[in-house]
Amino acid sequence: MSTPVSSLSTPRASAWTDTAVLAGRGLLLMTRSPATVAMTAMFPVILLVFLSVSFAKVVMPEGSYGDYVNYSVPLFAAMGITFATLSTANAAHADRVAGFDDRLRTLPMSPVAPLAGRIIADMVRNLATVAVVTIVGVALGFRFDNGTLGAVGYFAVPLIYGFGLAWLMVAVAMHAKSAEAANATLNALLLVLSFLSTGFVRLDDLPGWAQPIARVNPISHVVDAMRAFAHGGTAGDHLWALGAWTVGLTALCGWLAVRRYARRD
Repeated sequence: MSTPVSSLSTPRASAWTDTAVLAGRGLLLMTRSPATVAMTAMFPVILLVFLSVSFAKVVMPEGSYGDYVNYSVPLFAAMGITFATLSTANAAHADRVAGFDDRLRTLPMSPVAPLAGRIIADMVRNLATVAVVTIVGVALGFRFDNGTLGAVGYFAVPLIYGFGLAWLMVAVAMHAKSAEAANATLNALLLVLSFLSTGFVRLDDLPGWAQPIARVNPISHVVDAMRAFAHGGTAGDHLWALGAWTVGLTALCGWLAVRRYARRD
């Protein structure tokens, strides 16, 4: 006697399990391309060394070189994560056009998992980037003055920011017609965000028209919160703003990315 169709068990997609498997794939790919991971850390380190030398006495004429390093290291750590997310977009786009995503769609897999797995794996790379920049910063004079909890907050803040920004990147990657077009658009946006922030100079030292932009710029909130955690100060307002940015980017861009990913055309 044949088994009723209604009693047949069909495999169900598990978003958590699927995401963990694909995050493991992302980590494995990183181990096979250590030079790519290293380059994401070298870019902010080079900026840290050369721009600190150039801007230290301009921004803080009465301070020491070490004072500016303490001020600027959070920016270069945040910039490292900001521009490293371009590789998240490139890899997501490559999987899409190479047919890897098409193969995944034939499996009973959650459509969230391929994107979320990649982003979670890239958080490990982001942590390594922040660590390398900070270690170089310590060699140049950067110091933690706010204890162990402050150091934990210092490292956690850019990872939260990177998670939200990565969803923007994969959303663009899912809709872009070419990797070149996506990179051109995203590079311009990220450069504007980096320079129109409180990362290089204090808010009051920016032109009047740029100050409102810097006040709402997520990079400003990231670097100011990192400074507060590292050296003491109030991080509450910056954490609320950063949380709003992260939740907003994750919800909106995540929905757009997953919706586009689930389409087969």
